[in-house]
Amino acid sequence: MMRKLIVLCIMAILAFPLVSASVLEKPDWREGDYWKYKDMNRRGISEERIIEILGTENITVNNTTYHCIVAKEETNTSKKISYYDEESMGVIKEVNYDNEANKTEEKIYDPPVSLIQYPVFVGKEWNITVEELKANSTGKIRLDCIGKKKISVPAGTFDCYMVKTNQFPNESMNYYFYNIIYVSGRAGNIVRIEQYLRGNLTYSSELTSFHYTAGSEEQQSYNMVMIVVASIAVFVSLLALYKFKRKQ
Repeated sequence: MMRKLIVLCIMAILAFPLVSASVLEKPDWREGDYWKYKDMNRRGISEERIIEILGTENITVNNTTYHCIVAKEETNTSKKISYYDEESMGVIKEVNYDNEANKTEEKIYDPPVSLIQYPVFVGKEWNITVEELKANSTGKIRLDCIGKKKISVPAGTFDCYMVKTNQFPNESMNYYFYNIIYVSGRAGNIVRIEQYLRGNLTYSSELTSFHYTAGSEEQQSYNMVMIVVASIAVFVSLLALYKFKRKQ
């Protein structure tokens, strides 16, 4: 009996991380969080890119007000300010600054565009339609969560959900051009992007460093839960051992 109880407790401890990691919930971005990337094209030319959370702001589109997370994305030659709906994590507005051409372009999306639709789990499929109001243009993208994979990038090693994207340029899927996006809950963002054309890697982006406040808190909470579960398992085992010896 005691041996069975110990085995069950060990199985519960081992199964807990698998259950808790079965779904990727939406990130909790906060002011001061940032992610640095190294983007590289097929010619081997690389560029540094950083995404930084600036704070929150309300945006009204077509009489609907959204509470938004404001993020700045910057490279050596360009800057973009994106407004993410806090509820859906969809982009409502983008302001692009072209430093070389000294131009500014604003884009409004209605409804908001959510590339990654949370929660994410293996086997989930979804389509998104990108409708830009000012340009009066529409595009369609098909996304599939095709699996999970542990990958290593300069920022560290992460357990990621793999999301495959295909575009519909003419109402038919383009099987020759696709992206694989690796998303991590611990990083709170994309860890790696791979872009393929006819099976050849044409572009990649890797996370080099980051600061994600909620990720650190999540890890601490996870560690505490694991300690509690392990403590309960030990207590049950000792209790069973005590009762077993009393019967002898």
